[in-house]
Order: sequence, then structure tokens, then C-alpha cells
Amino acid sequence: MAGRGKILLVDDEPGNLLALEAVLEDLGHELVRAYSGRDALRRLMSEDFSVILLDVQMPGMDGFETALLIRSRERSKQTPIIFLTAVGRSEEEMSRGYQVGAVDYLVKPFIPEILRYKVAVLMELQAKTYDLQAANEGLTSLNATLEERVRERTAELEAQSLELARSNEELNQFASVASHDLREPLRSMTTYLYFLERDLGEGLAGEAKAHMVAAVEAAKRMSGLIAGLLAFSGVDASGQTQGEVDFDRLARDVIEMLASVIQEKEALVVVGRLPKVNGNGAMLRQVLQNLVDNALKFSGPAPRIEVGGELRGKEALLWVRDNGIGIPAKDFEKVFKLFKRLHSMEEYPGSGLGLALCKKIVERHGGRLWLESTLGKGSTFYFTLRSEVGYGDGNLEAVAALKSGGGGGL
Repeated sequence: MAGRGKILLVDDEPGNLLALEAVLEDLGHELVRAYSGRDALRRLMSEDFSVILLDVQMPGMDGFETALLIRSRERSKQTPIIFLTAVGRSEEEMSRGYQVGAVDYLVKPFIPEILRYKVAVLMELQAKTYDLQAANEGLTSLNATLEERVRERTAELEAQSLELARSNEELNQFASVASHDLREPLRSMTTYLYFLERDLGEGLAGEAKAHMVAAVEAAKRMSGLIAGLLAFSGVDASGQTQGEVDFDRLARDVIEMLASVIQEKEALVVVGRLPKVNGNGAMLRQVLQNLVDNALKFSGPAPRIEVGGELRGKEALLWVRDNGIGIPAKDFEKVFKLFKRLHSMEEYPGSGLGLALCKKIVERHGGRLWLESTLGKGSTFYFTLRSEVGYGDGNLEAVAALKSGGGGGL
């Protein structure tokens, strides 16, 4: 049974009210008496009822007038009304009752079980209606709360985004300014070290000469670090030119630039047909150059390097694959971090900036960079870029030029 509610009984005869109470008391709801239409309206001013049983024939204000006034109030316009009338009422009178808002019409003397059943059904329906209204109000309140929380969270995220952008801009400016400011004294220091080495020449003792060489090498390394830091901070600079980039031509330029290293390593470099992409040519050249240079640096005996690519819808997948020393799986993420190195300078020279720079450039172009590797068998670095322009024309000129150089092959 639904929760306890209120039933308003309206009749000018106390005996009739007593009879109604006897029929309905087993339902377990609160029964409230009203002895006239005006009395019923006063009750409705201060209380809410789930069902109203209303006698039609009452002195002063009859049931029809009372029903009209009940329906005119917003608070009670949906409250179910059952009219009770004496035998002999005409169909016209019953029709009038329905017109003024009755949901049912019972003729006295009525069968108690029927009245009890109809009131019980109406009470259950009203209880469910109240529950639904309460749920809707709760949902409306929850939606309002959620909307407010979303607005607040959005404002917080926008503020954090602006602060992060500002911090990044300040960091990039700091890195750029600091790098430029460091370059000049470093250049002077390197120059004076060369002068000392030249002037002293053979006069340097063995240990002193070693110190001099170490100082010159440290200056070179510092210069490389500063250059790398400038390149890294410059990736976020505005105004980078975007356009069509032919990776065939770009690969030819990179391999020609690294030709002396390729020949020195006696490396075999194989280049497949590469797609054209959308991006900044200078930046993407830096990516390919760093990846090929890394493959040469960490190569084993009989180095073989493959540069490949393919179109996948509006995206180009490119890769640089080698048969070098490989990278442990636990270090896959580490190698892309700024200044992170897996080997000492004595084993493999470098700044620790190359792969971090590649990752930043690729992500700036809306792509991603990742690797697959097996220790002792080599590594493959993959990266994606936007592409809507097909493939390039091939690298046959670069193949012929490099082969004529007598070092490696393409």
C-alpha cells in the first residue's frame, strides 16, 4: 500500500460523514471532515489532500460550485474529486459534475467495497504522482547543481589552461634568452681555449694537455646543449610556416647531409617510397635527421637502416628502423625525456635532447612518436603526420649520388 495520505470528506450531514469514515478507515489514511463547501475551501487553504469526496446537494454552496472553486486554485486543481449524489439524479446533472472536474460519480446508497476500491486506487495514483514530482524536482535540482559544477570546473580548467600557457611561454622565453646569453661567453671561452692550445702547443705537459682537451670537449658539449635547448624552446614559437612537405626529397637532403657518417660507418641505408605530408619542412627535416643520426650512432657491425612510410587515409605513418644495439622496454618512455641518456658520454656522445625534440615537433604537428625495440636486434621509431597529398617522386638521384661516393648504399 502507498504511504499515508489525507482524504477530505465533504457533506452537510454528520451521519453521512460517519458512514464514509466507517467505509474508508481500513485504508489507513487520515480522514478529514468538512460540513459545507465553505468549510472544505477553508481546509484546502491550509492542507493538501490526495482525494476529495464531495456531496452534490448541500445548502448554501452546492458541490458543483465547490468543485469549481477547488479547481480554480493552483494548489488543488489536480486533486481527484468523487461526487456523491442521491438516487434520481439526471444524466444532465452527472454530466455537469464531470464538466466541473469530477473523476467519478457515485450514487447513494453506494456499495462500500466499490467506494473503498476506487478511493484506494486514486490514493495510490496520487502517491505515485507525488513521488514522481519529488523525483523530477530532485532531478531538476541535481541538474542545476551539476550544471553549476560544470561551469565552475570549466572556469577552473580555462584558468589553469591560461596559466599553463603563460608558464610555458615564460619558460620558453627564459630558455631562449638564457641560451642566447650563455652562448656569447661560451664562444669566448672556447676561443681562448683554442688560443691557449695553439700558443702553448708542445709546451703542455701530458696531464695539462689532457685537461686542455677535456676543457675544449666540455665547451663543445655545452655549445651543443645550448643549441639543442634553443631548438627545443623554438618549437613552440609562433609563425612556423606550414605547407606540403615531400618526404622523398627531405630524406634525400638528410642522407646527403649525413653522407660522411654513413660512409664512415659503412652503413647500408634503404629508403622506400615516402608520402608527402602537411607541416613545417625545416622542423620535419630535424626529426628525420635526428632519427637517422641516432640509428647510425647506436649501430652495431654491418649497420642497416631503413626509412619507410605509407599512407593510411589522411594520415602518413613513417618509420626509421635499424639493426643496432636496441633499447630495453623499461626505457621506452625515458628516451623521449629532456636530457635523459641511457649511456655515458664516453660510450655514445650526445646531448640527450634529440629524441625529446623529435617528439615535441611531431606532437606540435598533431601526430605521435613511439618506438619498438629488441635488445641486440635493433629499434624502429614510428611517427604519424597529417597527409592529404599522396606520395613523392622517389629518391633515385640521391641513390646515384651516394653510390658514386663509394661509401654505403641506399
